[in-house]
Amino acid sequence: MQAVKEKLTEEIIEELEGLPKEKLKEVLGFVSYIKAKEAIDPAQAYFWTRGWQKMEADAEKDKRTLKIIGNGTAKGLIRELKS
Repeated sequence: MQAVKEKLTEEIIEELEGLPKEKLKEVLGFVSYIKAKEAIDPAQAYFWTRGWQKMEADAEKDKRTLKIIGNGTAKGLIRELKS
């Protein structure tokens, strides 16, 4: 079993060599998904990627620092834009 794991590790490293930084980040996102997929509904998997979670954190920070229009909801935004 260890020999199979080592062979797979070598193959993965070979595939990763030469990939640009952006692609390596994408691979890392897939790794996170694979690790968590047992606990996450596959239809919701995208929302658990590092990229999506960072956007969620940024949005929460904007809400805390009042860098939003309205109350953070679509209705609040529409109400604010109409006023």
